[in-house]
Amino acid sequence: MATIAYEGPDGTAEETVDAGNITDSGKVQGLRLKLEDGYIHLPYTRVYWVRMSEDEGKADYSSA
Repeated sequence: MATIAYEGPDGTAEETVDAGNITDSGKVQGLRLKLEDGYIHLPYTRVYWVRMSEDEGKADYSSA
């Protein structure tokens, strides 16, 4: 699992997703997080940090 902290409309927010569900976003210059009920597209300028352990896998930052 990976935890992403970002600036949301109501202040700082966090999402925890499987590391394999993080890709480079084709819609914005940033990240795309696949959630159970859809996607979040986060511009790089709004991302504070992404945390995951080495054992949890690597994020795929290739365009999807």
